[in-house]
Amino acid sequence: MGPVAWLREKRREKLAALHPIDDEAWDWAVRHHRVLDGLSPGELAKLRSMVAAFLAEKKFVETRGAVADADARLSIAVQACLPLLELGLRWYDDWETVILVPKEFNYTRRDVDSAGIVTEWDDELAGQVLELGPVVLSLRDVDASGWGDGFNVVIHEFAHKLDERDGELDGCPPLHRGVSASAWRKAFRAAWTDFSERAKKPAPWGKRKRGKGALPLDSYAAESPDEFFAVACEYFFERPFRLRDAYPEVYAVMKDFFRQDPAERLSRAGLTGRA
Repeated sequence: MGPVAWLREKRREKLAALHPIDDEAWDWAVRHHRVLDGLSPGELAKLRSMVAAFLAEKKFVETRGAVADADARLSIAVQACLPLLELGLRWYDDWETVILVPKEFNYTRRDVDSAGIVTEWDDELAGQVLELGPVVLSLRDVDASGWGDGFNVVIHEFAHKLDERDGELDGCPPLHRGVSASAWRKAFRAAWTDFSERAKKPAPWGKRKRGKGALPLDSYAAESPDEFFAVACEYFFERPFRLRDAYPEVYAVMKDFFRQDPAERLSRAGLTGRA
């Protein structure tokens, strides 16, 4: 860690101390989010400090009539910080704003094929990452996240923020020491190819049926390598056994990257029913 990063971490420690999360709110967050199941007291204490710093650093902007109370903001922060538990909040240093909308929203997509033919269509989104900028989240879908069923719009969109840190959304975030780039690309390329071949036409985001059907992951993962990575992140933390069973090589490199093993911690806690 360089001197600038060290100073930022020290600043975050001060922010967390100046803006602590009270016991009642934290107890609610732990009970309300099954995605935290299996975390040790030490890990929860570390996460609590990170969440306090996140809430002090980031700006929440309510639009389209959205009203986010303290619980909603805490829920977003808890789920956003969980993937960074062993990486640090510096992975979110390059942006600062979370835009909140009440529910899913329409977005016009545009595609140009190799022949130059332009196709446009409307999609319904629960969240969106604006290139090198804010994260947009539907509050209704935030409330539906974190229950251990595989759906997590917060983790999904924040996974995109990790992915784009190297300037490109390609399903591969900048990898730290200890993570083999060749192993990562080999695992994800093989898994995405296999999944895409097995998946039928993906349903729009707002109509996904989590955990249902013959596919091991949500069909939206077949959209592109970056969406496969984001959906894999959801399952890594929400339904780790399912991801590990379906694509063990992907699970292994994600375990190295996040420096966490959700399947192992659920097993230690006797919570194998999360398969």
